[in-house]
Amino acid sequence: MKTLLIFLFFCLSFSHPLNLTKMDFNLSNNVYHLRFVSYNIENALKIKFDSENDIKKAADKISEYTKKHLKIDDCKLRLKKLKVSNEIVIDEYFTVECENYSDKMKIFFDMFFKNDKTQSGVLRVIDKNEYILNFNRKNTTNIIKIDKKTSFYNFMILGILHILYGFDHITFLLTLLLPAVLFATSLKNSFKSVLIIATAFSVSHSISLMASAFNIVEINAALIEMLIAVTIFLTALNNIYHVVDFKKEWLIAFLFGFIHGFAFSEAVRDLHIDFENFIKIVFGFNIGVEIGQVIIILSVGPILYYFIKKQKKIYYYLNFVSLVLSFLWFFDRMLNLNIMPF
Repeated sequence: MKTLLIFLFFCLSFSHPLNLTKMDFNLSNNVYHLRFVSYNIENALKIKFDSENDIKKAADKISEYTKKHLKIDDCKLRLKKLKVSNEIVIDEYFTVECENYSDKMKIFFDMFFKNDKTQSGVLRVIDKNEYILNFNRKNTTNIIKIDKKTSFYNFMILGILHILYGFDHITFLLTLLLPAVLFATSLKNSFKSVLIIATAFSVSHSISLMASAFNIVEINAALIEMLIAVTIFLTALNNIYHVVDFKKEWLIAFLFGFIHGFAFSEAVRDLHIDFENFIKIVFGFNIGVEIGQVIIILSVGPILYYFIKKQKKIYYYLNFVSLVLSFLWFFDRMLNLNIMPF
């Protein structure tokens, strides 16, 4: 049955031939994506997969094989997640961690070439300008050219996108602002309270972001990711039991903001930037994060105010959602399960 599915998939979808590995390398966030069919990895590992679950269980073996056949100068690949579609197509996502970035980086790729002479690979390098690199048995090595010219504007946009796509940061920010909405006597007063809380959060996360980005403070990225979940959990608990008075909510924002700033700094440290552009990039990225926060507050704040004032129990429902999400994030990150989709 599975062989039939592979055959039909090949016949009906010319977007992914059986002997082609499609790849994307996004230089803005250092994520490397590969897409290939399960048939190829079965031949390479001499393993038979009977279901999607079998493939997922073999994620470590598959990623180890990938890392042996995909190498980038002075860089390590760390598996971020593995997805399976229709028991046929496998998508691997790696975080690329490099010791040094140069204008030109050598990349080696020969996945499945030993088992099948017709195998090839196509890599789309995503930078300011996209370009394609091709791999085959006669051409297993290419050069990735990196545009190291950066602009304040580009990294400001990256900062905006980072927080807008950072579901855990958004959850923390909105959980933090819920009491300001609940206890406000008017929408205007609500925004005043929100402004104070958001400012405290911005000041502290700006301090820790820059301290870490400039290597003044060394951090453990995995620990920080777990602590972010803890900040959401404790903030939601405080919203329910009011251990810290509402009028001192800014203090929670200020203290927990340091942890979120360290997480923001990882996004900056992971970028291929030289010292000449570093200060410009850090400030641009940080301002982008602030703009992202303003966008979230202005777009969601009035909606929260309307519904919470109409139904007070919504306030408690939202805090419960934050508690559940933070609980799942904490154990997902502590055990490195990579189950959470966001």
